[in-house]
Amino acid sequence: MCVDQFIPSAIRPVPHTEDLPVPVPLQQYILDSDDEPTEKREKTPQPSTSTDADFTADLHSNEFHRITQEELSDLIRDLDLPKCKAELLGSRMQQWKLLKENVRIFVYFKRYEDLVQFFKMERGLFSYIDIDGLMQTLNINHIPLDWRLFIDSSKLSLKAVLLHNSNTLPSIPVGHSVYK
Repeated sequence: MCVDQFIPSAIRPVPHTEDLPVPVPLQQYILDSDDEPTEKREKTPQPSTSTDADFTADLHSNEFHRITQEELSDLIRDLDLPKCKAELLGSRMQQWKLLKENVRIFVYFKRYEDLVQFFKMERGLFSYIDIDGLMQTLNINHIPLDWRLFIDSSKLSLKAVLLHNSNTLPSIPVGHSVYK
């Protein structure tokens, strides 16, 4: 069995003769090309040209794109991130200096504020008091017959959720209580 039968890229040993001596390594290596004249090598490097027709480089700007408040909000909405993950993403992007200077993370700490008017909390029980207003704020056409109330309880908690009959719309929590 020959090794090159299994590895087609293997090179067979070459016998060295006077006509084909053993190569001697160079004592000193030169990194510059000998093909270019010395005066051209001393100039500042020129940007390379691309042969890709679809690629267009912006050679005039050395800055990378920093994310604006609107772009961050769109990204968080597109990724459907919960509040805690949105805060973490914004915080990390700010830490890595990927956000513009005027982008504020605290916006995501208070996303719930437009919904506060629709609920009340009494003796540890949280409940919505204006379901029609809530549905309007969420841009959902509220037809009461299309929704059912789901109540889940255990020894430690009670949860009430509105579920859409066709399951095409998200569930809406309408009550929650935790017993300690």
